[in-house]
Amino acid sequence: MRAYLLILLLVAVAFSGVMGPSNSAFNDKDMFNPELLKIDEKKHLGNFIPDVKVVLENGEEKSIYTFIKEKPTILLLSYYTCQGTCPVRVDSLNRLIKKSSLKNREFYVLVLSFDKLDSLETLKRFKKVHGPFTKHWIFGLINKEDIEKLTNSVGFKFFFVERDKTFVHPNVYIFISPEGRITRYLYGVKPSERDIRIALAETEQDRISLNSVVDLAYLVCFTYDPSRSRYVVNPTLIFGGIGFAVLGTVILFTFISNKLAKREV
Repeated sequence: MRAYLLILLLVAVAFSGVMGPSNSAFNDKDMFNPELLKIDEKKHLGNFIPDVKVVLENGEEKSIYTFIKEKPTILLLSYYTCQGTCPVRVDSLNRLIKKSSLKNREFYVLVLSFDKLDSLETLKRFKKVHGPFTKHWIFGLINKEDIEKLTNSVGFKFFFVERDKTFVHPNVYIFISPEGRITRYLYGVKPSERDIRIALAETEQDRISLNSVVDLAYLVCFTYDPSRSRYVVNPTLIFGGIGFAVLGTVILFTFISNKLAKREV
């Protein structure tokens, strides 16, 4: 009986081996490895972005540094015909700015398309569908020869999937300092106000303004956790706070004990 079961098992394994390769090849061909899109932050954080040309909605062409040198900038690399996460990223940040204290902060959100087929028409259509936008937003196109130059400089990789007629790309907000340095990557499509405020404060540490003084406290109290792509309470402060609390308790206990001892005398 055992021998019979063993033979059946071997036949089943052999049969699956015959049928398996075609399915495996199909999956390998169609499935996309998300690791290919991962940004090497150690390689790119702190680097300067190149001085590429940006074509604005009115057709005017300007250097990207025209905007960046004025204010901290959140760079969104997207494309205007996207039916997926690009509009979600834009809508989420636009709503967040409108309903929070961020609307009073001085910064830019620069949305640039990496799709060489995008045009001023697709740009205007996107703005019309997803607007109105706050004063912070600037939408533009990049010259075809500059797309790769800019995306490579920030480690942004994208691929066109012919079957789905869509681009696969990271969902990331890239923070650029007024000097043109990459200071932070925040991943996802729904950022929190706190994370945006801290990331903006990081970009302008050399240009302290009245609006950013409060945010500097966040820089002390929170630290960036790359595994969760958000800021978390600084553990050093937690343990430091516990230490101060214990020390304060000991001092208070000693003070009360001395008082009581003097009364007894």
